[in-house]
Amino acid sequence: MSNLKYGLLQYGRSIYAGNIKSSSGGGGDLPDDRINYLPDVYTIIAYAEDGTKTAVFGAGSESNAVSSCKFEIGETGCGSLEIVFNKLPANAELSYRQRVDIHLFNDSRPWYSGYIISRPIEGTTQDKDFKFTGHGYYNLLEKVIINSTYENQEVSAIVLDISRQVERKIGLTTNPNKIINTGYTITKIILDHVTAKEALKQLSDFAIDYVYGVDEYRELYFQPRETEINEQARLWVGQHIDSYVPEWDVEEIVNHAYIKGGNVDDNGEQWLAEVEDIESQDKYKIQEDIWTLPSAYSTADAERWGESQLQKYKDPVKTAKIQNVKLEYPRADGTFFVRKLSTQGQAAITTLEGALYTYPISKLKYEISASKGISLNMELGEDTKAVDYYFANIDRNAKLAELLQQASTQQLKMGT
Repeated sequence: MSNLKYGLLQYGRSIYAGNIKSSSGGGGDLPDDRINYLPDVYTIIAYAEDGTKTAVFGAGSESNAVSSCKFEIGETGCGSLEIVFNKLPANAELSYRQRVDIHLFNDSRPWYSGYIISRPIEGTTQDKDFKFTGHGYYNLLEKVIINSTYENQEVSAIVLDISRQVERKIGLTTNPNKIINTGYTITKIILDHVTAKEALKQLSDFAIDYVYGVDEYRELYFQPRETEINEQARLWVGQHIDSYVPEWDVEEIVNHAYIKGGNVDDNGEQWLAEVEDIESQDKYKIQEDIWTLPSAYSTADAERWGESQLQKYKDPVKTAKIQNVKLEYPRADGTFFVRKLSTQGQAAITTLEGALYTYPISKLKYEISASKGISLNMELGEDTKAVDYYFANIDRNAKLAELLQQASTQQLKMGT
């Protein structure tokens, strides 16, 4: 049975039924109801550069040296990874930059794919708790520099070109079926020595509510954000999850913004557009900000991006943390089923009082241990108070200021 998504649009062509399963193998063609799930079984597989296996660890292997394993999946795909071993694997088994796939519950499809960043040095006198850290392949997009100018091109066509540049430089696979048409043509965008991460961030803003990243098949994706409820994420407090802690914050609301871009007018100014949301102003009073988009050179592009930003900031930020999601349970016919979650779609949380709340799924945090098996905690919504979010914004704002100055200097030198 193929996994089809209907009504895809790619680069101006209509595709009425496009296959969205991975082209990378790994059991991607098996639907959930055909997987022979087994409780608390996990397998960690290390691969050489040519794709051959160098080691197999975990409950699915003959000898299990894994003490614990943690990995995260976010909106941008596979995230951080930590594996602790009781016995130190040899360099030939698991070394730096080596690919690691993690399979849960006897699923032949990977739930996570990343690479090793750090490991204990052989010869150490340490005798236990050997910690390896890693990250998903989205992390490597920080190491790819894009230096290209695009004019009058559809957003997804630009993403496809960037994906192919990434593929040539670091070997990730380009799957055009995972890069979805946006229906919007950018007048002009100059990506002047920016990272592939920053380029995708800017393009997703133009696309309006698109998500991007690198998935467990090491393929770059760029697709509309799912706004429907993810049926795997319908959760009842006390039945499917142990705890639910929500928080709402109005501090980050912006409903009127001025936008600076890369174009310099006759007065030497870089103001391109002004956007506002009247409904939000009526509810929360006017709250203003200045936003910068160095790659924007037309008012239409700046307004498009500004409207996209308003959709994110015009309402209160709603977040929640939930713990101990029940993933495995038997069916009535005696078969075993596993709740396989993703960050696509909305989580629907029903409280003990019967109230229903929905949130975007921002992060899945899996933890595996030899003694406790497999567990999952979730983060919902976008936590603007998180330390990593705060520092990421500082870094991004510094880069935007630098790029804005570069755009102005370049234009003035060219006399345009």
